[in-house]
Amino acid sequence: MPKIKRHSSRTIELYSERPVRNEHDLLDFIQALDEDEGIRVEGNLENHENGGFVFVGYYRGSYCVNICDRVWSERLRKYVPGGKDEWYYFDAPRQAFDFALKEAKRPLRAWLY
Repeated sequence: MPKIKRHSSRTIELYSERPVRNEHDLLDFIQALDEDEGIRVEGNLENHENGGFVFVGYYRGSYCVNICDRVWSERLRKYVPGGKDEWYYFDAPRQAFDFALKEAKRPLRAWLY
C-alpha cells in the first residue's frame, strides 16, 4: 500500500518574486516583460481598498495595466488582489510605466514575478 505524504498548512509559492528597487529598474523590467511575467506595484489609489495594487503585464504586443483593491487575507497573512478591477492598455512600455508610476505608492514598492 502506498504511503500518504502529509503536507503542512504552509502556503506553497508557485512562482518567485524579485523586488524592483527603483523607478529606473521598473522601466527596464516593463520594457523587457515576457508574456509569462508581470509586475506588482503597491498603489496609492484613493478609490481602491488599502491603496490598491497596480499590475503590469505584456500580451500579444500590448502592455496591460490592471488596478484593483488590495485586501488583507487573514488565512494567508498577507495582502492579496481584491475586486474593483480596472483595465488599461498601452502600445508602448513607456506609456504603461508612466501610468503605473502615477498610481504607485511612494516610496516605490514593487515586485517582478
